[in-house]
Amino acid sequence: DYGKQINRLHTMQTDMFPSLIMGTFMMVTSVTVFFITIFFSETLNFNGSQIGLLFSVNALTGMFAALPAGIGNDRITSRTLIIISLIFQVICFFLMSVVRSFWLFMPVYFLWSLSTWLFRWSMDNQFLKTAASEDTGSRIGFYQSLRFVGLTIGTIFSGYSIAMLDFERTLMAVGGICLLLIIPSLYLKPTRVSKVRFSQYKADFSDRKVILFALWLLLFASHWGAEQTSYGLFLKKNLHLSMTQMGWYTAAEFAAIIITVIVAGDLIGRNGNARKIALFGLLASGIGHIGMVFPSIPISVFFRIVHGFGDGCMTLVMFYGITKLFSIEHIGG
Repeated sequence: DYGKQINRLHTMQTDMFPSLIMGTFMMVTSVTVFFITIFFSETLNFNGSQIGLLFSVNALTGMFAALPAGIGNDRITSRTLIIISLIFQVICFFLMSVVRSFWLFMPVYFLWSLSTWLFRWSMDNQFLKTAASEDTGSRIGFYQSLRFVGLTIGTIFSGYSIAMLDFERTLMAVGGICLLLIIPSLYLKPTRVSKVRFSQYKADFSDRKVILFALWLLLFASHWGAEQTSYGLFLKKNLHLSMTQMGWYTAAEFAAIIITVIVAGDLIGRNGNARKIALFGLLASGIGHIGMVFPSIPISVFFRIVHGFGDGCMTLVMFYGITKLFSIEHIGG
C-alpha cells in the first residue's frame, strides 16, 4: 500500500500537475488565440499591416527563442522557467489591457510572445522529462487532452466574457489567473539538468530521420500562420458570427482534437500505427482546412471538425516523434 501511495504521488507530480497547469493556462489565455485579431482590429483600430506585423513578431519570437529556451530547459529546471514565464505573463496581460499606441503595444506583445513560448516549451519539457511510466502514447494523449479541454472551455467562455465585460477587463482577469498559477507550479517535480555540449545537438541533426521529421513539421506548421492571422476575422466578417458563436464554433474543433489524442494516444505505440496516424492526420487536416471556407455555417463547422481530427493526430505524432528521436537528457534543445 505504501508503494502504491508513493507511485500515485509520483504520477500526480509528473502527469497530473503539468497537465492541469497547462490546461488551465490554455483555458484562460484562449482569448489570445482567435479573438485577439478582433481586439486588434475593432478595439485598438490597428490596420491589416499592423496586425500582420504583430503576428510576425510572435512567429519570429518563437523561431529565434526556440534554441536558447530549449537549451535552457536542459541546463535549468523547467519548473524555474515556468515560474519566470508566468510572472512575465502577468505583467504583459496588464499592459496589453491599457496600452493603445501601436508602437508601444509592439514591445509588450513581443515580451508576451516570448513568455508564452517559454511557458509552453518549458511545460512540455517538464512533462516529457519526468516520465511516470513507459506508456508514452497514453501519457501524451492524457496531457494533450487536458490541454485542449482547457482550450475548448476557454474558447467558449472567452466569447461570453468579452461580450459581458470587454477585452480590457478580460485581459486583466487572465493576468490575475496566471499569477495564481505560480502557486501549483512551485510543486512541480524538478527536472534533470545537465551541461549538454553543442556537439550533441549537432549530432542529433546528422540523423536523416531527424532532418526529415523537422522538414515535415515545418511544412505542416505553415497553415498555422494563416489561421492565426486570418481565422478570427474570417469567422467575424465572412460567416458573420458573434463573439459567443465564435467560441462555440472553434470549440467544436477542439472537442474533435480531444477525442483524437485520447483514442490515438492508446494506439500510436503499436507497430506501424504512428505512420498510419500521421498520414490520416495530414489528409484530414488538409481536407478540413479547404472545406471550412464554405459560406454555409453547418458545412464550415463540419469541415473544421474534420480538420480538428487531423490536427489532433499531428499533435500526437509530433510529441511521440520527439520522444523517440531524441535523448531525454537533451530533449529541450
